[in-house]
Amino acid sequence: MFMKWLRVLAILASLTLFAAACGDSSGDGDSTTAEGDDGGDDGGDDGGDDDAGGGSSLATEGEVEVATGTVLNLNECPDDWSATQGVDGDEIRIGISLPQSGQLAAFGPIADGMAAYFDYINANDPVDGKELVLVARDDAYEAGRTTANVEEMLETEDLFAFAYIIGSPNNGAVRPVFQEACVPQLFNSTGLPAWGDPATFPWTLGGLLAYNTEARLWCENAVADFGEGVTVAGLFMNNDFGKAYQDGVQGCADDGLIDLVANEVHEAAAPDIQNEITNMINSEADVFIFGSTAAFCPQSVGGVAASSWRPTFYMSNTCSNLASFFEPVKDAAGALAAEGSAVRMASNVKNFTDPTYADDEDINLGKQILEDAGLSAEAGSQSTGVLFGYNLVETLRGAADMGELNRVTLMASAWNLDFASPYVLDGIETKTNGTSDAYAVEGARIEEILVTDDALTFNPISDLISVEGETGSVTG
Repeated sequence: MFMKWLRVLAILASLTLFAAACGDSSGDGDSTTAEGDDGGDDGGDDGGDDDAGGGSSLATEGEVEVATGTVLNLNECPDDWSATQGVDGDEIRIGISLPQSGQLAAFGPIADGMAAYFDYINANDPVDGKELVLVARDDAYEAGRTTANVEEMLETEDLFAFAYIIGSPNNGAVRPVFQEACVPQLFNSTGLPAWGDPATFPWTLGGLLAYNTEARLWCENAVADFGEGVTVAGLFMNNDFGKAYQDGVQGCADDGLIDLVANEVHEAAAPDIQNEITNMINSEADVFIFGSTAAFCPQSVGGVAASSWRPTFYMSNTCSNLASFFEPVKDAAGALAAEGSAVRMASNVKNFTDPTYADDEDINLGKQILEDAGLSAEAGSQSTGVLFGYNLVETLRGAADMGELNRVTLMASAWNLDFASPYVLDGIETKTNGTSDAYAVEGARIEEILVTDDALTFNPISDLISVEGETGSVTG
């Protein structure tokens, strides 16, 4: 059923919407190609040799094909554009805008974790012999502030690239800015399917499992438990992020898999979602799907636990940090689990605070990196910053291995990823290949959150579901 849906999605999307250089790099409009199998797969098991020599660099003018169906038209870049801006000295300067205040402030410490990982890399195995520098700004999850941040930072901070900006509306607001400036916008910290569009937006790469894919996994899992026609109540954040989930769940209803008996949204700036949760409870549906995030995650757990309603409860993977979102409502989460309503997620990362990984060497290294920086995995999203930092470093190494670390080789590396992070579940790879595979993350398993010996933990209830390389790109 799931694979059939993916084929249908690819058809609908098409209707609705490397390191070898080929040819010379001179002349207006000349085309240079990066072979898809060679970009980025040397990026990280052992750190590699980061010397700039030993390979041909891609052209930095004209039209450069960096992956399948993915062309950087450098003729359209600003007159003062430089492929090496932000890396032409002894630093690699990376920008990020994220909510360090407001309702989604729990994600702010991601920047602290990334900076800590950068410090570790700088001290132990520098990328291309340079020092990684992270420049962060607070946008309070307001798209207008994200735009203002990005524009100001591009003008004043001598940045090479941006990475892991948080929020679908936020990334959507700045994507045109990056396209016009010819600046990499890497690993958007959002699963909006629109980020998988290298044919139209070759400077932008998504970083999370696509929300419509995640929603379909929930539906398939619910149908496996209840059969087709299961009643579902859905509550979603009222922005592009939540609506991507909402559209995915509506698609399940349109296909006859579920009966969507309640379908509501809440505002991202709302102080609470008490009224909306009450409406979900009153629906008495068999299944509750919660497509929201941050402070609203524990609110939903507490609200459902305080009622007598015990649905099968699916929640966005953006709520997966146990320390940030479940520790404050651990008793409520435990009560739901004990009464057959444990929160379920489509998970693909290892949670630093999960006792399951107490002996995992890489997780313990990540914890040590945070501790050395005066941080803690127990504080929540700081550990996510380590995962994000790892992915970005591997991508930068792949670019450096092409002969020169610049914005062109960085995008070639980004659209030809091939590595397995030690911070994701075994069996999940980070892979891209331009328009034939535009999504870096395409695997998950359904897990439920339990409280065991007073500790929050994830319990797998499905095998790993991988659609690696099968979802193509959003434009077909």
